[in-house]
Amino acid sequence: MVTTPNTFTYSQPNTISTFDRVQKYRFTDVPSNFWAYESITKMTKEGLMSGYRNGTFKPNDPLSREEAASLFSNMIGDTPSIMLASSFSDITSDRWSSLAIESVARANIISGYGDNTYRPEQYMSRQEFAVVADKFLHYQGYRTEDPTALDTIHFSDQKFIAPWAQSSVRELALWGFINYSTKGLFNPEKYITRGEAAEITYRLLFSKEATAIQRTIQQQQMEETARALIKKTFGENYDFHHRGAMFWRDGKLVISFTSSSDVKAITAETAYIKDKHFLDNHIITTGTYNLGDFDNLQTDAAYLYRQLEPHGTILAVTPTPNVDGLILTVDKLDATTQTAFMKKFGKKVQLKTNS
Repeated sequence: MVTTPNTFTYSQPNTISTFDRVQKYRFTDVPSNFWAYESITKMTKEGLMSGYRNGTFKPNDPLSREEAASLFSNMIGDTPSIMLASSFSDITSDRWSSLAIESVARANIISGYGDNTYRPEQYMSRQEFAVVADKFLHYQGYRTEDPTALDTIHFSDQKFIAPWAQSSVRELALWGFINYSTKGLFNPEKYITRGEAAEITYRLLFSKEATAIQRTIQQQQMEETARALIKKTFGENYDFHHRGAMFWRDGKLVISFTSSSDVKAITAETAYIKDKHFLDNHIITTGTYNLGDFDNLQTDAAYLYRQLEPHGTILAVTPTPNVDGLILTVDKLDATTQTAFMKKFGKKVQLKTNS
């Protein structure tokens, strides 16, 4: 890790006792009851952030743009060993953060200004940091699945968040990477502190939310592989929406086709795939319904459920094992609703509760 002349990374040789090594990740101004103690300890132990020579971390100090570059460069692990030429007029090769700045700029995680400067010592605002953190998520491969879901996030000072930061702030809040409540303030123009930066990036990398988004990224990548496979097998004009369906069941990506000959053709094409994770985690099968059928059936079922259960909510919708209908998981289900659904849909739509 490249650090400032007056900072150092707490890495110790194996000959030092475990107690002493642990002590090196503790700071005089970060007691064990400090709100960001766990995140600061973890981020410094992993070599992603550093403390100061005097044994402090200065968690309440604002984070500079070059410190942010160092942090995210360490997170992506792609810092160049040498810099042939800087992308910014105010960054020289002998600056401690030059390689990190070049790394995050190349990854499109932190950009410079219109006058070709980076302004390394300038402090970063909370909304600027949110944009950078969100760019890191997308750098990892995340794709926003439902942009309308972001509209459910609304801080009490939402209108003061810059237009260019709105979606990033909402996306981080939606995933739980920043704290959110409808009555809470985001304080977009306030400087992000070193402690806050440690907490947010800790959540991006090591929290249960990080595990969830990594699972989502992996699923999205598998879906992209499946779409590419369908395109390669059947060509640009193949109408998969009306000839097949794709969905997740028990951790497997199910790709179904209404035609058995299509199943045979795409199964044969998988013989050329080298992606072991995809090969181990997908199922190709025949099914009665295609995506268009499921869309229409789901709309009809949701409409009837709302009429019969005005205070109920559909929690999940999945195709049946034979891909010949839908299973709706709901939170409220009266016996008369079951009867009405059976009368209208037969076995095409099954209702169940979580209990």
